Amino acid sequence: MISIPQYLDFTSNKKTKEISLFFLDLLERKNKRLFLHSQQVANYASSIAAKLGLSPTEIGTIKNAALLHDIGHLSVPNVILAKNPYLTTKEMAVYKRHCIAGYSMLENMADFNNVIDIIKSHHEKWDGSGYPDRLKGVNIPLGARIIAVANHYDRNINPCTQQWQKTHQEAIKELLDGAGTDFDPQVVKAFIEAIVPGKVSLKAKDAPKATKKRSAKSAAPKKEKK
Repeated sequence: MISIPQYLDFTSNKKTKEISLFFLDLLERKNKRLFLHSQQVANYASSIAAKLGLSPTEIGTIKNAALLHDIGHLSVPNVILAKNPYLTTKEMAVYKRHCIAGYSMLENMADFNNVIDIIKSHHEKWDGSGYPDRLKGVNIPLGARIIAVANHYDRNINPCTQQWQKTHQEAIKELLDGAGTDFDPQVVKAFIEAIVPGKVSLKAKDAPKATKKRSAKSAAPKKEKK
C-alpha cells in the first residue's frame, strides 16, 4: 500500500464530528474491512483534492464525504457484501442502492448538506454509465469524481477489501485506461502525481487543460465539450 499524508482529523464542528463518528462506529461494527477502506479512501481523496489546488475547506468537505461514502452499506446484508463483486443481478440491484441509502441517512441534517450529493454520486462515471443517476462529466460533483478514483484504486490494492488483488502498477494502469470513460482524466492525473510524482502519462487526447480552482460540488450543470 502506498504511504501518503494522513488527513483524518475532522475540520467540521463538534456536532458534525459526533454524528460522523457515530456512523463510522456502526460501519466498523458491521464490517471492519469497509471501515478501514473508508479511512484509506479519505487519505487518497484528500491528497487528490490538495493536488488539484482546492481550498482547505473544500479538502475538508471531500475528506468527510470520503469517510462517510460507504455508510449506505449499513443497509446492505452482510451476505451480499461478502460476495461482492460476484453478485447475481438481483443482489447487484440491492448493492447499488447503498449510494442512495447513504444520502438518505444524512439528507435531513443541515450540517451534511455539503457532502450528501458527493456520497450519492461516488459511483457515477465520466461517460454517464454509472449509477444511481447516470450523471455525466462535470455534472458529477467534483468530490464524487475524486472519491471514485480513490475508491477504485484502494479496492484494487488494499488487502482489507478482499477483492481483486492487484499490484500498484496494475491499479494505476486501470485508472489510466479508464480516464475519459470511467474517471475524470484530470482527477486521475492529480492522483498519480500525488502518489508517484513525475510519472504521469495520460494520452494527449485525455490530458485536460489547466483550469481555475473548482468547488467540491458543481454549482450547476455545464455543457460538455465534444
